[in-house]
Amino acid sequence: MSRYKHRKNNDHHLKVREAVLYARVSTPEQQREGYSIPAQVKLLEDYAVLNGIAVVSSHVDVETARKSGRTAFGNMLRYLRRHPEVRIILVEKTDRLYRNLKDWATIDDLGVEVHFVKENVVMSEGCRSSEKFVHGIKVLMAKAYIDNLSEETRKGMIEKAQQGHWPSCAPIGYRNVRDGQGRNVIAVDPEAAPIVTRLFDWYATGLYSLKEVTGMARNAGMRYRRSGRPVGVSTVHGILRNRLYAGTFEWRGEIYAGVHEPLVSKDIWDAVQQTLDERSSANIRAKPHFFPFTGLIKCGHCGCALVAQMQKGKYIYYRCSGFRGRCPERFVRQEALEQHFLSLLRKLRCGRDPFQDIRNAVEPGCLENNEAGANVASLHHPSAMAGMPGALLDAGLALLDMGRCLHLRLPGLPDEMKRQMLGLVFHRCSWANGELTGAFNPPFDIFAGHLAAREGTASIGPLLSDLFLRATPDVRLLIARYNAIERVRTAEDDGDLTESASYQACRRLPETQRLAA
Repeated sequence: MSRYKHRKNNDHHLKVREAVLYARVSTPEQQREGYSIPAQVKLLEDYAVLNGIAVVSSHVDVETARKSGRTAFGNMLRYLRRHPEVRIILVEKTDRLYRNLKDWATIDDLGVEVHFVKENVVMSEGCRSSEKFVHGIKVLMAKAYIDNLSEETRKGMIEKAQQGHWPSCAPIGYRNVRDGQGRNVIAVDPEAAPIVTRLFDWYATGLYSLKEVTGMARNAGMRYRRSGRPVGVSTVHGILRNRLYAGTFEWRGEIYAGVHEPLVSKDIWDAVQQTLDERSSANIRAKPHFFPFTGLIKCGHCGCALVAQMQKGKYIYYRCSGFRGRCPERFVRQEALEQHFLSLLRKLRCGRDPFQDIRNAVEPGCLENNEAGANVASLHHPSAMAGMPGALLDAGLALLDMGRCLHLRLPGLPDEMKRQMLGLVFHRCSWANGELTGAFNPPFDIFAGHLAAREGTASIGPLLSDLFLRATPDVRLLIARYNAIERVRTAEDDGDLTESASYQACRRLPETQRLAA
């Protein structure tokens, strides 16, 4: 654009002054109202025409001015620095241009002439000190206004959090809605919420890495709300760490009990946190367990972990890591270790009919302790264990049912699944002098003791009832992990193609083995 506009006026050429135009609204809502920005621009353009000023560049911001760094504001500053001949800024009023002291100092350093059209004020380096003083008071008043507004907003958000309402934008899986009292609250997003629930189940199984579950979430349709682009790994990690999905939330360092509907149970959320913490401390970035027994066994001589290595591309051996020095324990083949595990698992072997007798002995205890007589919720519901004793007992018996026939299933499971199932059953295992010793997790220790003693079912019923109804955090985590695995398996059986190949490799027992169980 030419720097000069020529017009005939008593045979003299007049130089037209050039200016940049700046307009701003504080929130996107003001922009959507459709009048604030257009009204500002029209006011400034009319002023420019009346005063012989040519607008050479326009800049519009739709965001808060509480912090510096506004996009259009920064572009305007760069334009003025690149074009020293443009020395005028046209703006509606003081609080449209700057509402923090840093922006005021930046504009002042440029040495430009600022026209505050609605206030009928022109500020420049040539202004008198009294005019600059009055202008400074206006800037400070604008700053005080935004600070007070920010303080009141923070107080309102804290009060809202104390009432159990999430005070900010809804995360993926929820959406912002108005309740019956006109308050802005969050509600379950019917499209995204099921994917979030499954995301927690996938990761709670321990079968998948963070990168894998991100790919599965993308395949299931998880997208960013605004851009519509597939979610990234960091976003998925943030979702898995967000306690909001389990019914509570953190706001400004405090934990609040939410009144919104949770998408996952507290036990599943705890299981996910444990997996994330374990993998973070171990610096695991790829698949968590390449070999089926890695991380399960300690050396009985020195207490170091048994580690695996492959020989000739197909033979897998386990040996003591020797972290504390040279160890006398010899190498052992993976096939031999598996046979030792099967031998330990046979201590849990129990036929279908005897196990049904045990189940019948346990269930009356549930009814006595559950005074409300609540129906047993399905263990496949994401919040089934959130406060329902019957549901927790039912899920615990399902876990026990898995353990009693694991000696039949184990050889046919893929490596990742072997590691997870054995981790549910065993608390710790050690290898020394060619023998594997294993300690069972509750409830398998009680179950194995009952089978070894060949006692009647009446004795084990109260023990299991008490164990499940008053489950410790460790027992609840075991149950939550097993429930997640079962939900993933059920999804695969229903034809869900979002599961990874590692889980699809799992097959049900052959018919003969199912009948034997």
